[in-house]
Amino acid sequence: MEVHRMSTRVERGSNGEPHEPQPNGTHAGTLDANERRAAGPVRGFRPPVITEPGSAKGSRVGPEGIDFGLFGSGNDIHWYDTDLTMQHYVQRYLGELREWGEPRLRAMAEYAAGDMDRRARHTDREGQPRLVRYDKDGRDVSEIWYNEGYLATVAAGYGSGVVGLRYSPHDPGTGPVADAVRRAWQERAGGPPPAPDKVPFFYTQLLHMLMSMSEIGFTCPVTLTMSVAFVLEQFASPEQQRQYIPRLAATDPARLQQGGTFLTEIEGGSDVGAITTVAVPAGDHYLLTGEKWFTSNADAEIALVLARVGDVPGTAGLGLFVVPRTLPDGTRNRLTIRRLKDKLGTRAVPSGEIELHGAVGYPVGDLRRGFRYMAEALNVSRMCTATGSLALSRRAFLEAAVYTSRRIAFGRPLAEFGMVRQTLLDMITDIEAGWALAARMMLAFDRLYTYGTPRPHDELRRRQLLAMAKYRLSENGVIHARQALELHGGNGYVEDYVTARLLRDAQVNTVWEGASNIMALEVVKGLAREAAQAQQAPAPGRQAPESFLIGDVREALSRVTDQGLTEAAGVVAAQIPGINADIARVLTSPPDVQNALARRLPDKLTDLYSAAHLLEEAQYSLDTTGSTRLAAVARYYVDRTYRPQQLDIQGGHVPALDLFDVAVRYARS
Repeated sequence: MEVHRMSTRVERGSNGEPHEPQPNGTHAGTLDANERRAAGPVRGFRPPVITEPGSAKGSRVGPEGIDFGLFGSGNDIHWYDTDLTMQHYVQRYLGELREWGEPRLRAMAEYAAGDMDRRARHTDREGQPRLVRYDKDGRDVSEIWYNEGYLATVAAGYGSGVVGLRYSPHDPGTGPVADAVRRAWQERAGGPPPAPDKVPFFYTQLLHMLMSMSEIGFTCPVTLTMSVAFVLEQFASPEQQRQYIPRLAATDPARLQQGGTFLTEIEGGSDVGAITTVAVPAGDHYLLTGEKWFTSNADAEIALVLARVGDVPGTAGLGLFVVPRTLPDGTRNRLTIRRLKDKLGTRAVPSGEIELHGAVGYPVGDLRRGFRYMAEALNVSRMCTATGSLALSRRAFLEAAVYTSRRIAFGRPLAEFGMVRQTLLDMITDIEAGWALAARMMLAFDRLYTYGTPRPHDELRRRQLLAMAKYRLSENGVIHARQALELHGGNGYVEDYVTARLLRDAQVNTVWEGASNIMALEVVKGLAREAAQAQQAPAPGRQAPESFLIGDVREALSRVTDQGLTEAAGVVAAQIPGINADIARVLTSPPDVQNALARRLPDKLTDLYSAAHLLEEAQYSLDTTGSTRLAAVARYYVDRTYRPQQLDIQGGHVPALDLFDVAVRYARS
């Protein structure tokens, strides 16, 4: 097979990677930090002290908190060492893995903020994937060209074990992140700590989040590869598992085969039951014919494809197939990439239109349950979309905090103005509430599929929390990216700053793997399913039985005992009767009314669930560290959501001034 390379009009360094033009006309790849500082201050800005993306120098969190004005940009801050929120969740839920797992998180933070982020900028602007449809002899090869920097990101990202650790916890990995982990263990007295027998999704999602702060165009293929591996782990034959999972989970780029999920067709979109691709039996395999309208990671070596088997209409007639890009005899399978989509954002991942011309596919499990199997791939993708959105919010917050701390207007930094402080406070409050929600989603996933210790209702709980988190956090990602751009003023609107890319990339999460309307409907359907399972479907005028989600809220609030939090907990508890009434109203309404109300109910339920669990996390923080920061944020979240009059002009409390240092700058309280 020929190797295709397309020329790009960018300068190249000794390693073949691009030197990217910077706003001042220099190149990030050619000047070190001292040289950039020597270039002189920029008028209207406070001169930064730390301008080394991914450097451990950006790990400063002193008693006075983080002085964001010390940094040149959001990726000069250490993305793990200064993220006390991520560390809180590592301590509480991954404490047994902390000694083993923290060096990898720290190494990933440094790599993602440095080399990965630099390459992401180039890929987005000059190095986008390109379809090579034909070779020089006119043969259809349907190959995709990637720039060398992106290929280095692929090798390092998968080499970190973001997918592979679930299947091979003892695999040390390859590439710069794995090398940094080995160095950390060599310096550790007693050598490396023992690897765990099982690595939970909660942990690999943290690696995924750190990469998503840099390049969600790359974490999209990671998500798809993770999804395909999970479906095969759960439903494929032992032979298929032995054949495909080691390739999907490989940390060695020479062995790695990435995954993809091909389901969307032009006839249906979210209406999966409208799929027209057909599968015809041919011995030990099937031949698939049809078109897929939107396929991300379009050149995936191992794709899961939904196709219709027989004449059964709707989703009941869909089977799931493994469609390898390369057949066992080394020949190319009969599928072509018609074109790549010209997208608003996430330009690093090639999304294309696929034609299957009798492509060989191998059935997965029971062909009558294909849609259910693919739904599990979507569930993993929705988890990654939710956590990736939360990570993007964090990046947007860091960029906004740094810029407003450096930018001088009217004689002082923007971050000293109350309106700017209010925006930053609201951003970090949303992020803290998002963590409380996302953590419960990941915990439910792991109880079911990592540890085998499910609680009652955990299967439905997982599905509900996936929908709630994906809905809320992806919407928040867009809001926070826009707010960060606005706080940059005109500079935020130009591509020299990362804010424009963040906004373009954030938008995909509201539509990928189920748009926000679909997520809202999922929550309502889950509530109806729960009522039906209890055989107590509410009749008009009679209140629905209390959902287990409300039970979760009550349980979380019961753990809140600190006097500084119990009033807020009481405010949250007071919302429960109204939410129960809302659930009953929606579930007993005619379909058109139910559909019209379908977004308002998940909004209310997500507010309630997030508030209760944020208060619980604040209680844990008080009990274990004595820090009152999270308690202050949780009280503010409750007031903002349920008692806005407390924050009104006559309320006497000005959160932007009273809470800024503690909540935004992490000053010790």
